[in-house]
Amino acid sequence: MGAYEKALRALRFEEVDHVPVVLPLVGAIYARLAGIPDEEYYADPATMLDAQIWFYEQIADVFTFPGIWPDFGAVAELGGMGARIVFSKDAPPYLHEPVLRDVKEIAGFQPPDPRKAEFTAKNLEYLKYFQQHLPDKLRKKYGFMDGHLFCGGPGEIAALMLGYEKFFYGIYDFPELIHELLRKVTDFIKAYLRAQIEIVGPPRRIYVWDHLPGMLNYQIYAQFVHPYLYEVFEFVKEAEIRLYHNENNYPHLLDLISELPCNVCHIGPKHDLSQSKTRLKKCVMGNLHPIVDLLQASEEELRHRCKTMIKTAGQGGGLWLSTAGGMAPETGLERIKIIINVANETHAGDDRI
Repeated sequence: MGAYEKALRALRFEEVDHVPVVLPLVGAIYARLAGIPDEEYYADPATMLDAQIWFYEQIADVFTFPGIWPDFGAVAELGGMGARIVFSKDAPPYLHEPVLRDVKEIAGFQPPDPRKAEFTAKNLEYLKYFQQHLPDKLRKKYGFMDGHLFCGGPGEIAALMLGYEKFFYGIYDFPELIHELLRKVTDFIKAYLRAQIEIVGPPRRIYVWDHLPGMLNYQIYAQFVHPYLYEVFEFVKEAEIRLYHNENNYPHLLDLISELPCNVCHIGPKHDLSQSKTRLKKCVMGNLHPIVDLLQASEEELRHRCKTMIKTAGQGGGLWLSTAGGMAPETGLERIKIIINVANETHAGDDRI
């Protein structure tokens, strides 16, 4: 059984002999592992695709999510709506200036068509290139690109458009305007997903990132973010894999997150792995600490941590062994291989550590 098939079985809470390793690889990792400067990686779709393919030439059988994908980090939607995005020599693109300078500008703001807005249009062109040039063997082995979607969630995008401080004050001082902004952002996200679907076909898997809920209390998340995040997942409910990514810790929101129409939750390092799996009633992805476990721990300590996680939450499916959020850029292939090797050596039903 291949890595992709194991991941699907675990997702469906089917028993697997060995817990699948699913790695959250993005540009900050792909570029550094392949030894390609960031400024070259993001400037050219062929270079970006080659760097991502290189990883799968080094490690033969591991599933990654979002996988092979034209990756501009967390700024595609923001750039599409008019934020100033900066590309540096040695870092992924980042937000330099927000879209809105004052909460009262929300009423007059109208999101553009993502197919025509410069930044999202560029991302869609990269997507077309990837769709046309991805080697068939990777498409067949992992299902990459076919029906694969990627987007930010309404909460974090809205907060970044305005700036966190103004967004948080706006929740109390101008709640109607904040809801209006979230409505407009959600509509833009859905339009952007439609544009992606036109290229990759009907939804089969989606990766949605939104770290804002971990910064909110239960009541504010329930009122201001949950309905819109729910709507995004509901929009692609037919997809086989629907992943919510948030390495910000949200144990206080597990009951509400369990209601989302997603079926995988990427959790932060402070989550209790077994409790999160039980309360979410979804497959959990995590939760090795990207620094403490993956970079600083000895090999023996890392192996013990992986085995403990497998024994704690691996039985009966519902676990993707992974890091608790994005991997640190300094992470090397040898550390990644340790995780894969431990998972392949450890039987999910064996209680011994």
